[in-house]
Amino acid sequence: MKKNPLTKREGNSERFTLLTSHFTYKKAAFTLAEVLITLGIIGVVAAMTLPTLVQKKQDKELISMTRKVYADINHAFLLSQQYYGVVGDNSFLFNSTDNNLTLAKNLAKYFNGSKVCEKPSQKGCSQYYYELYYAKKRYGNDDTLITNVTANPKIILNNGAIIGIQTNKTGCEEKEYTATKYDKNGLVIKNPDGSLSTYTYKSSLCGNITFDVNGNKKPNQYGRDAYSLWVNRNKIEPSADYMGGNSLKNILTGKDKLEYEKYTKGQSFKF
Repeated sequence: MKKNPLTKREGNSERFTLLTSHFTYKKAAFTLAEVLITLGIIGVVAAMTLPTLVQKKQDKELISMTRKVYADINHAFLLSQQYYGVVGDNSFLFNSTDNNLTLAKNLAKYFNGSKVCEKPSQKGCSQYYYELYYAKKRYGNDDTLITNVTANPKIILNNGAIIGIQTNKTGCEEKEYTATKYDKNGLVIKNPDGSLSTYTYKSSLCGNITFDVNGNKKPNQYGRDAYSLWVNRNKIEPSADYMGGNSLKNILTGKDKLEYEKYTKGQSFKF
């Protein structure tokens, strides 16, 4: 019987293919050490970048919430002006005879589903009174200072935001005040004789508002999730930079950049 001349070639071809496949497989393989090193590098890179990505995501969410709560506050003020028949004038809401509690109750009427906590000892209200970090370190004795959210009445919105409110009881009329001088680090400036250095200024501020867009959830820091507003007769505006003023201005102008320092309570203050 005559042999097919292709049989040998086919056999050789098949053997060559198997050898080539084996060779290719061995060439593409990684050793265990190489795999572990690669995973280690990925882990280090992830550890370095993940916190930053998480922080950016959180800041983006807080910015969106801030814009919403700020709009709600402005809307409430507009509704109150319409009620009193004086659009553009906050003096009727911040009149000189009402205390903080009366003011809070009057303003709360213009937030749907809100409630008022009169003081920390009120049942179910202690959670709304807590500490806030300043947007940047402030000097207090030998350690960095953080501020206690005062015992002023709070308006609790149905989205969880907390609004603290205080009246100057001036009816938005100009008044002269005396204040202590501080340097750029928040350190009290003293006179040569050791007494506190003060200055006088005139202001027609009606009062101020503090709001925390996500309630008592962290970070609880001005310039991140908490802000302070100055209430004037004809407008409300961001207050000082250490109370979140710079961050809020950025948000309102579309820059969407939060300006704050990360520090811990009691951290040594370095000049």
